[in-house]
Amino acid sequence: MFGPISGFFDLATGRSNAQPAVWFDFMTISPCAISWADVQWRSDGSPYSPDYGDIYYSAAGGLAEKKAVFLEGCALPARFAAGTPTHVLELGFGTGLSFLTTWAAFLQLAPEPNPTRGFKPDLFFFSIEKHPWSRANFLKMATQWPELAALAVELAEQWPDPVPGFHRRFLSHGRVVLTLVFGDVDWALKQLQAPFHAFYLDGFSLRLNDAMWSPHVFRALARLAADEARVATYSSANAVAEGLTAAGFLVEKVPGFGLKKHRLVATRRPMMRSRKPHRHKPPASVVVIGAGIAGLTTAYALARRQVDVTVIDAAATLGEGASGNPAGILSPLLSRDCHAATRLTQMGLGFARQQIKQLQQAGFSVPAAFDGVVQLARDSIHAQRQQQIADEQSYAPEFAQWLDSSILSGKLGIEVTEPGWLFPSAGWVSPHDWLVALQAHSGISLRMNTEVADLSFENGFWRGYSVSGEEVFSSSWVVLANAGAVSSLLPEFASVLTACRGQVDWIDRSDCLGLKDAYAQMPLMREGYILDLPDGRRLFGASFKPGDQDLAWRVEERMENQERLAALSTDLVTPTIQDDAEHQGRVSLRATSRDRLPIVGEMPGQSGLMVNTGHGSRGLTWCPLLAEVLAASCCGEPNPVPRSLQLALRPERLIQE
Repeated sequence: MFGPISGFFDLATGRSNAQPAVWFDFMTISPCAISWADVQWRSDGSPYSPDYGDIYYSAAGGLAEKKAVFLEGCALPARFAAGTPTHVLELGFGTGLSFLTTWAAFLQLAPEPNPTRGFKPDLFFFSIEKHPWSRANFLKMATQWPELAALAVELAEQWPDPVPGFHRRFLSHGRVVLTLVFGDVDWALKQLQAPFHAFYLDGFSLRLNDAMWSPHVFRALARLAADEARVATYSSANAVAEGLTAAGFLVEKVPGFGLKKHRLVATRRPMMRSRKPHRHKPPASVVVIGAGIAGLTTAYALARRQVDVTVIDAAATLGEGASGNPAGILSPLLSRDCHAATRLTQMGLGFARQQIKQLQQAGFSVPAAFDGVVQLARDSIHAQRQQQIADEQSYAPEFAQWLDSSILSGKLGIEVTEPGWLFPSAGWVSPHDWLVALQAHSGISLRMNTEVADLSFENGFWRGYSVSGEEVFSSSWVVLANAGAVSSLLPEFASVLTACRGQVDWIDRSDCLGLKDAYAQMPLMREGYILDLPDGRRLFGASFKPGDQDLAWRVEERMENQERLAALSTDLVTPTIQDDAEHQGRVSLRATSRDRLPIVGEMPGQSGLMVNTGHGSRGLTWCPLLAEVLAASCCGEPNPVPRSLQLALRPERLIQE
């Protein structure tokens, strides 16, 4: 891992120093943090919202109402039983009961998957919620329905961090994909792309929450709807019926549930559409060039959708590039203006963390820990700016805490003299072991020691050639995820990407006098970083040399890294080394883009050719989520990150067609 900041934002001001060429509509959901909903529990067991002055559901009929109103109203049991892939959009996640009910019905009704092909997602459930529940309240709610308890626990183990944006989670071995959208409904609907087959209108009533039932909300649903998509709601209000009708839905009033006399169901009218049709059929196969974290997370995202993936890399073994360091840190990036890198790390951290944990649960040995990361202030001016961020954003304590040096010293187990951020859910991972676990998927084939020197499009296929001119592959879909080497295949990237040399060093704490008792309980960052690994190694660094592509270890950079280490804490001073001493360190290159954002998406005017590069020092944190962006695009699925952010990452912002 390189220096943990590497120019993504100005440490002195807390503001970004390189905004993307394509601006994104994130500021409409400022601030960067959200608070959990205020939920009060009544004596009869029903949850009540003092903000809206209404109960979330009746304790007597909550589950039965969800089945009758939403599942039956959208005719989902028949879709599930037929094995038809289904995309659902819910307005108002609330308690999560509608999702749990839908998830349980899917598992009960959907055909059993073919074990030889593995599991693939057939239920994509998106839900928008401005005031999400805390994990504790969600679990308390779920205890009322023992039949849903196992599902509730599985989801609770992946509960998102309290930050705005899209939070994707794979459930039931990947058969169900939940994307929780934390934010205002107007903003959220603008960020989504079609197609959806079913809509749950499950917010508080029109009288209490008119923003959820406005005409432009109904028009947005029509834009997102597949032909003959269905809408279901408990409401029977004339304004709702008229709004859906005006937006292009055929509305029907049907018998209500319980004490309600009526409710509404609606169907999207088939109509001629001028926009580009959606790709509904995933590609049969894809070639990915690059077997680092960007390439293998992309391959994994595609393979879990039953796409056959061939990963090609010029290296002899996995992890010979930047993804081969002994360990790397995954943490969010904070800024006062909540720029794209901030949003991407905040959403990406949770998704990466859960991917690693699920691989561990599947039996893979992936050394990792998510017990917290500390980012110290650089100096007093920087500390004042970070204090402003803490005051303005009011992050939930389970996500980010601004603490003084005495409290941080107690948590770290070593003395520090500056205040800083504690990120309780951040952590570290062994990248090489992560790569090994990803490539073990049965849908991924590795071809190491294979260099692709040229790429051309011939007769509808992308063809890769070796240095000698022999054909290496032929495929309709190719993803270039080979960091700075992308420019060797696409010369237009030569002026866009910069190779940055980084050296990381380590020592064996057990061999160093005076270090046995100075153990950092969690990763610690400032200009440099320290990571004390369970195997006794102390990892520290890292240098950051833009434009320098020399891969030789340097003693002078080792000394620079030791200076960074000493600046973190006087407890962390390491023995001086001599020029001829045996070193323990590693040098690798990372690719950074001109605007310091990753470059992810399909190349303009080149159908089937996609890129995934420019990750700098943040690839471990956001690559798994960005892999989902590419996989969803290939397979015609709704987008897993906000559309404005996806547009801000496109190659077009830097590459002219």
